[in-house]
Amino acid sequence: QFQASPIGEPINSLVFHDIDDGDSSNEILCTAVGDSGEIQIWALPSSSSGISDNKASRIATATGVHSDKIISLKTMVLPSGDAKYGEKHVLFSASKDGTFALWDLSNNGGLIVSYHCVDVNDDNTLTCADVSNPTMSGCRFGFDSNNVVSKTKDMVFLGTSEGYVIGYIVKELLQQTATVGRPVPNIRFRAHGTNNGKGDAITAITCGNDGTIPMSAAQGVEGMRPQRMSSLILLTGGEDGSVKQWEILSQESLSFGTRMEHWPRLSTQRMQRRCHLFPGHNGPVTTLAHQSAYDSSKFLSCGRDGSIFLWSAASGDELFGMDGFSENISSLACIGRDLLVTNGMGQYVCVNDFGIDEDAASEGYDLEW
Repeated sequence: QFQASPIGEPINSLVFHDIDDGDSSNEILCTAVGDSGEIQIWALPSSSSGISDNKASRIATATGVHSDKIISLKTMVLPSGDAKYGEKHVLFSASKDGTFALWDLSNNGGLIVSYHCVDVNDDNTLTCADVSNPTMSGCRFGFDSNNVVSKTKDMVFLGTSEGYVIGYIVKELLQQTATVGRPVPNIRFRAHGTNNGKGDAITAITCGNDGTIPMSAAQGVEGMRPQRMSSLILLTGGEDGSVKQWEILSQESLSFGTRMEHWPRLSTQRMQRRCHLFPGHNGPVTTLAHQSAYDSSKFLSCGRDGSIFLWSAASGDELFGMDGFSENISSLACIGRDLLVTNGMGQYVCVNDFGIDEDAASEGYDLEW
């Protein structure tokens, strides 16, 4: 335990990352505090970090890009492009002010590239963001132009207060010769906002595993050859309380880089193997998470209404629901398939174990990590 912010200043976002090069392991924690847009990078005590006093040590402050509240911090492992240097450990950050950036954690958080992706005004800001990073998940398969298994793409997705999803291919961002004001997104579409009086904003977004649309079904997407496509699951949660599931289809283009489309494209279209709409929350959705990094068949959602739902991604059925929290739930994480960790009870962290029956739990419970 350590003080990562001035007393009274909330931590808006944090992410843990383990830089393991095979010979040693360096555990890093990145935090964002208040509305300054600064990111603190901490080295955590470990046997290989050289920190022996059991205290975290601040090794860098990432500044000069963001000028408002950080709304997302994620880590990625990217191929360096040079076998001599192996993989690069990268921090992704996005701010309410419409900017996002990639920082080099292998080099004390040095800035790699930064971009401005939306014009911020009273009605439009960045609200949430996530990354799809097959290197970290261990799944890096897709189809190349000859329908042969090949590497899929690392991507970033951002949600806006106007209800739009904006997506970029990381490799294409890194290929820019210099930081530009606004790169052309690989995909941009309206995900939420139907003039229902409940708000348009995307309030939560998360990437899943490979999509399930059969290649034959993709023939209906104009200009895209299904045998050359790959797909990715994307979940979005709205200010209106709705949760939506999308398939993001990708195809290489010789002229325009990677072309991406979302499915379904129209309100009348449906997925054959997955459900699109999951109504249930009475207020903004705050967090979305899959039960397992290797299983997209079920996922969880939580919201400001103090409720948690477990959904079947295929049927749309609510498999389980929890409520009774004393305040809104803004954070949720799965540890394995049985442990669910949330806030929502004041200063307490709630740990729910679905791997133990009620009779056994009534006799006492010890956490084993």
